[in-house]
Amino acid sequence: MDKLELLLNTFKGGNTNYPLFSLWKHFPHDDRNFERLAEAHIKFYEHHQFDLMKISPHGRYPVVDYGCKVAKEFDSITGSTSCEECTIHTFEDWEALEQVNVNDGEFGNQVKTVKILGKKLEELPKMMTIFSPLMVASKMDNNLVAHMREDKAKLKKAFFVIYKDLLEFAQSSIDAGANGLFIASQHFRKTDLTWEEVDNFEIYFIKKLIQETRKKSDFNIIHIHGQEINFNKVVETIDVDGLNWHDQLTWPTIPEAADIFSKGLLAGIDETQSLVDGDEEEIKNNILESIEMSKKLDNRVIISPGCVIPITATNESIEIISKTMHKSRKRV
Repeated sequence: MDKLELLLNTFKGGNTNYPLFSLWKHFPHDDRNFERLAEAHIKFYEHHQFDLMKISPHGRYPVVDYGCKVAKEFDSITGSTSCEECTIHTFEDWEALEQVNVNDGEFGNQVKTVKILGKKLEELPKMMTIFSPLMVASKMDNNLVAHMREDKAKLKKAFFVIYKDLLEFAQSSIDAGANGLFIASQHFRKTDLTWEEVDNFEIYFIKKLIQETRKKSDFNIIHIHGQEINFNKVVETIDVDGLNWHDQLTWPTIPEAADIFSKGLLAGIDETQSLVDGDEEEIKNNILESIEMSKKLDNRVIISPGCVIPITATNESIEIISKTMHKSRKRV
């Protein structure tokens, strides 16, 4: 059984071998160049022998081709980026939004990264990070909620521009070597939007994206970002193969999530506390407890962080996780 088959069996609860694991992080500076970004991923994933790769471009990659100017600086903890200047200032800017060529520009750079990874790490299952259209829009417009309520019908037309580009980019990424998608959402929690607006602008487009990409992708994962999330709503409205959330910081716990969702769960690593501030024993205990939890749930918990691990996490701490995971397999 190859690594992809084992992963797909894990999502279905049919992995009888051992719990899988992976970590992901941002690579500041390297993520501004497609070759350096690919090399950073290769070095990280080859060294630790993870079971799954999340390809992590910089956090503003999907808005660059629309005209957003990305800051050179990055968050000192997460390694994420911000925009110095957004594309959208007025509602008329939304009406003027046009599709871009996703095989060129910044989107195209990410496709080039995937191509390198696909050739170099062909056997390792890889998922490309895709932001939901609503999440992309929020990175382009600091007054999105006000503009949404100015004319929802017209704004939804503009969202179709983003959706079509993201769909084409997702398909190009899969063609280039990605096996699946890691679809990030920040809107299944309390925000300034109503749940009706979330239904119309978040759930609607995520469902369309998944429906279309299933023709090519082997699997799709949803990342539910933030705390006090509506985990149930994701399960009830979106058909995916796995869910990733901040299980160490917010409801539900892994056992509670397993009762709600019958497929793959990506969780278990305490990336904000133990990994950064804990000693070797604390990190080991966190991983060993998660391994036992996964075994009780037919190995369908892929041991992973709730979001990108902080760039302040030391190589030594990450090494403890990978060594603990691989040592546990020798006992199987």
